[in-house]
Amino acid sequence: MNTSSLAIGESEVIANPRKNYILRACAIWGFATLFYFYDNLLQVSPSAMKPELSLAFAKEAEQFGSLSAFCLYAYGLMQIPAGILMDRFGPRRLLTLACLLCSVGSLLFGVATTLWEAKFGRVMIGVGAAFALVGCLKIANHWFSSNRIALMTGLTVTVGFLGAVFGLSTVSKIVEYFGWRQSMTLGGWFGLLLAALLWLVLRDKIKENESVSLSSKPVTAVRPNADMITGLITVLKHKQTWIAALYAGLMFVPTLAFGGLWGIPFLVEAHGFDRASAGMCISLIYVGWVFGCPLWGLLSDFLKLRNFPMMIATIVTLADCLAILYLHPLPVEVLGTLLFCLGFFSSGFILAFTVVQESNPSHVSGTAIGFTNALNTLWGALAQPIIGKILDMNHAQGVSDPTVGERIFTLAEYQHALLTLPISLLLSLCLLFFLKETYCRTQGRQ
Repeated sequence: MNTSSLAIGESEVIANPRKNYILRACAIWGFATLFYFYDNLLQVSPSAMKPELSLAFAKEAEQFGSLSAFCLYAYGLMQIPAGILMDRFGPRRLLTLACLLCSVGSLLFGVATTLWEAKFGRVMIGVGAAFALVGCLKIANHWFSSNRIALMTGLTVTVGFLGAVFGLSTVSKIVEYFGWRQSMTLGGWFGLLLAALLWLVLRDKIKENESVSLSSKPVTAVRPNADMITGLITVLKHKQTWIAALYAGLMFVPTLAFGGLWGIPFLVEAHGFDRASAGMCISLIYVGWVFGCPLWGLLSDFLKLRNFPMMIATIVTLADCLAILYLHPLPVEVLGTLLFCLGFFSSGFILAFTVVQESNPSHVSGTAIGFTNALNTLWGALAQPIIGKILDMNHAQGVSDPTVGERIFTLAEYQHALLTLPISLLLSLCLLFFLKETYCRTQGRQ
């Protein structure tokens, strides 16, 4: 008998369970992040439809901002319940149901005839979308080793924000071809198909007989029967969670308020871009996120530091934001580079989610992530109509597009209203001085 061939055969058999486990974990995570891609596409879609939505529902800037923000209000307010429910029931059922809500909300938005009907459709999208990131990170926490959490967080947001890139760069062209109502209807049917796929592919837990040898130190198993109220109290009592969440929210304002809504109108109305070109330029913010998220995670893990990378990211984001708003005129190439850098460096705040996970017990990680994402989103949701209100208050002589009654704003009016962005970034920088460094270690709160 050839003992060497036997040894090789045995090693292949032993290796297969680990390989199968890795493939299965990646497939589950991949389909979950496809839902995150989808919900980001739906969230930014109004930015590519401003003229059509202004004609149909919202002729004032504040109304347009409010229509978009209703999705984010629901998204933000549902984050803590989403985290608690995710800890209790797991990702499979909740992500499937959440995708169904998003798809129905998209269908309702497409047939809405009044502003409140449209807002209700946006609320349904927001409620469903609230489970996407929490569910993806919960899956990463279940299926991947602890020393890969920062990287998986970055990759998750990367895939999700590709949805925003697609929404900003492509939806305007789809709208011009099909119309905004048909575009939203197509989005709804895609969501129904995706929900069916999520139910078929996703699994909540690692089975007892499956290999989990992705590292020598796998993530602690989630306690499925953890007391929900006790878990929430544990998260809320931890001061560092509040600081990290507030920091993340303020750092996210430029992405949600400018990249997610006002960026395209700013380039079209104040800088004379056509809508398709403006969408392509603003999508560079999310392209920057796509590259930045995994790189900030890798850099942080390499340095064994969280706060220092976040501080560098915040300072550069602030300088970049001021340049975009107040250096005029700028060549298109320079403006595009600045928009890419705005996304790349602002994505560094994603490390705040890792800080929150490292600062709280693993069995309440979903609740902690949900709480952080709630504050993270609500700041941007509030900023969208606030910017619109400031634009309306400073609007000179009611200059409008006579074809649709849409208000058109000047560069000076946009600069005044968008001062909200650097103010938010400056406040986020101040908060970092109160955030304790975790040194990439769980802080003994298990």
